[in-house]
Amino acid sequence: MGKAERERRHEANLERINQVQLLVGKGDRTRIDREGTLLERARLMLEEISAHQATELGLAALDRLLRLAEERDPRHTPDIVGFVTAVWNNEPLPLGTLRGLNQGIGDDMLAVLDAFRYARLTLAEQVEGGPQRLARVLDSRRHAHQAVAAKRA
Repeated sequence: MGKAERERRHEANLERINQVQLLVGKGDRTRIDREGTLLERARLMLEEISAHQATELGLAALDRLLRLAEERDPRHTPDIVGFVTAVWNNEPLPLGTLRGLNQGIGDDMLAVLDAFRYARLTLAEQVEGGPQRLARVLDSRRHAHQAVAAKRA
């Protein structure tokens, strides 16, 4: 699913939210709660807009992080790979990973975490290149790490 499809789904969700009506009362005394309906629509719209925005920002941030890992910049690559591994495999992430990075990388990691929290889809499937790209980055890093370990031994 590309950005256009995600945007189409977002618009469809907003349209569904506009159809929401809260009913109060029982039986023949049921009526539409106009004030409650407006408040509920506002709450649902805020939730939808926040989720959509977090998803798009997080996907862009994940793409930037993957690009950095693919460039083989040795300074922050282990932290980026560890972070991506934790997010993709639902593994624990030491909070210390977020320290000692340059501000842009740290901000991107936080944006990905925000998207992970609010997104209604799997980030790995939506990032450019999909799960195959993530697997390539993680495999190349694992092989590089094993080669360095073998040289030390």
